[in-house]
Amino acid sequence: MIRLLAIALLAAPAPGPGADRIQVDIPALQADVASGRASAAADALSAALQSDPDNPRLLYDHGVAASAAGRFEDALVSLDRAELTGRRWLARRARFQKGNVEYRIGWAARTSNLEETIARWKESLRDFSEVLKEAEDPRARANFEFVRRELVGLLMEDAKRNLKEGRKPGGAPAERIEKLRNAFERFTEAKEVEPGNSEANEGEQASRDELAKALTQEGSRKAETARLVPPRPNEAPVPRPDYKEIGEGVAMIHDAQQLKPNDPSIKSALEQAQQRLANALTFNARILMAQEQQMPWPNEKLAILRMAKELVQKALEEVPGYKPAEQTLADVNKRLAEVMEERADQLVQQTPQGNLEQQTQWLSQALDFYQQAMELQPQEQGLPQKAQDTQQQLESALSKLADRLMKAPSKESLEQQAARLEGAEQALNQLQGLNPSEETGEKAEQVGEELEGVRQKLAEKGQPMPQPGQGTPQLAQQSPQQQMGPPIDAPPRPNTPGAKGAWQSPVMNRAQDY
Repeated sequence: MIRLLAIALLAAPAPGPGADRIQVDIPALQADVASGRASAAADALSAALQSDPDNPRLLYDHGVAASAAGRFEDALVSLDRAELTGRRWLARRARFQKGNVEYRIGWAARTSNLEETIARWKESLRDFSEVLKEAEDPRARANFEFVRRELVGLLMEDAKRNLKEGRKPGGAPAERIEKLRNAFERFTEAKEVEPGNSEANEGEQASRDELAKALTQEGSRKAETARLVPPRPNEAPVPRPDYKEIGEGVAMIHDAQQLKPNDPSIKSALEQAQQRLANALTFNARILMAQEQQMPWPNEKLAILRMAKELVQKALEEVPGYKPAEQTLADVNKRLAEVMEERADQLVQQTPQGNLEQQTQWLSQALDFYQQAMELQPQEQGLPQKAQDTQQQLESALSKLADRLMKAPSKESLEQQAARLEGAEQALNQLQGLNPSEETGEKAEQVGEELEGVRQKLAEKGQPMPQPGQGTPQLAQQSPQQQMGPPIDAPPRPNTPGAKGAWQSPVMNRAQDY
């Protein structure tokens, strides 16, 4: 039975001069509420608010009447507004009544939605706490203690139930872990609501220990899996370790360590599981490297090598300094640099076959590949010279393209002129970024001024700027595939932490709502 203390309705203020407001008989309405006719009182106050919607006392009275009638959401709306618009003493009473309403909403949901009940009762406690911060109100104190006892009792009951179910033998590990996690979280919540509750403190420690033990056992089992993943039709015909399952095991032991950071047995289990994961990731990276040799196109080669690099980098995150992974990473970087250099060489060789727009595009891509290859293999002596030669060719092509685009043809619309000048501006900006010079800067400034003038004329005519590719060609437009780079055909990053929440393993995030 609900036994919260309530505050009586207030007398509404008299209507102001010159306003047509409905008169309300507060004593009569209060009698209606007291005798169980709260709906009628709430309706009368709603009608009064139609003509005086910002009256804080009417809002407060309506909130109390609506709450008594079971119209809880309406009550909260009115009490919120009364708290914001009323004087300090009225705001304090509105906050008190909100605590009562939140409790009643939670009470109504206790058999159908435990989570809502807990959330509502926590909000009720916050409301009463805010009242008590301003003054030691006996009614707010009594209600605060009442709601706290009710909430702690509910949390402890649910915690014990989950702990009992989690201790049952023979259950599925994931279900057992979920029950133990729920018990741990409920005991923790009860401990936070009532820090001095010894039973909550003891339950929190017991459930923490059992949960960490269960996570370590199941995580170690997953990490020791001998299951092999068969190759797909387009992969090398070599079965590979299931690094995803091993990764799940590592994440579970990480969660156990988060619960008990100083436990030596958990630390040892985690180190062993991480070693297993590093082995599996490195092995899979090697398979991908072998598969790359069969790929016919450079973009496919680059994509699969980047997948291999991601796997081996993850291996080194798990076990820093792991020699097989370090060697594999070196091999992947070397092969990536070779493929990038080969692709850059092809782009440079085909440059004479294209127009100026295509030349700038191909040379720019080639220069980017050379530079990436240099970062991967800084000791490779031939790459700097190739990059330098390519940059010089690119600078020459950009200069010629800019000069050509700066020359206006005999007949040209404003839209074509804008497109041409934008192309010239792009070429000059790129050239200035590669090799800054006073001459290029002056040209860029000149083009910018001309382009701004054309834009103003277009605006005066009410015409939008042309989209790239319309009118006179600018720099050659890349295809969607070129703009996006190599296809993203890599699988999700291995051992991705749980979908959401503070835990790393999916099993600990199961059925969570963050």
